[in-house]
Amino acid sequence: MIRKRIKKLFKLTSLISIRQGYFLGRNWYELMREPYLTIKDLKESRDKSQIFLISLTALTPLFLYIVLRIIYDLVRYHSLLIVTGNVFKLAILFQGLVLIYLSYWVVKVFQEE
Repeated sequence: MIRKRIKKLFKLTSLISIRQGYFLGRNWYELMREPYLTIKDLKESRDKSQIFLISLTALTPLFLYIVLRIIYDLVRYHSLLIVTGNVFKLAILFQGLVLIYLSYWVVKVFQEE
């Protein structure tokens, strides 16, 4: 009985993940093509999960760098190092550009009203 519930829960979680992943990919593509219309559509649909996922897009380069840095430090030095380098600066720059791009279009959509 528990196995059946776990199997059902896993199936449901998989379907929801596929659906959200599809919409996230579509929204990323649409943000590059028509950012104004995409943000306006997200605002009107009030799909909070997609708004949250799109907002996390601006922080993805930093998260990715931190995770990869931790893995690299643990494999190479067997401990964590606090030193950052040029890759960290590049990740911060890229993150800033994405954040500015998204912020600009969000402000444009909300100023329309």
